[in-house]
Amino acid sequence: MAEEILEAAVRSRLSSEGWEQVEGFLAAMSDALDRGDTDGFRRALFRLEDTVTVTRAPRKLTGAEPSERILERKALIQDRLGGDERERERTEDQDEQ
Repeated sequence: MAEEILEAAVRSRLSSEGWEQVEGFLAAMSDALDRGDTDGFRRALFRLEDTVTVTRAPRKLTGAEPSERILERKALIQDRLGGDERERERTEDQDEQ
């Protein structure tokens, strides 16, 4: 779900103020990951979801595209989410042994 929302965020067209909000939510998500704070991560993710429209059908987009900084931060969070998943799988495998 997080990856779907992150992808929707960078496909969005928002005002400058909207992109500032997105950047703040991404920073909060990254900070929460640093602390291992899953509740904080979810809160920031849901705030991001409230700001961007997650759609599954094509639609006409208006507004500006995301900045390179936002795209980079989104990619880092996605990479870290994938790493967390791999770590959980390793832990589960060790528990089974």
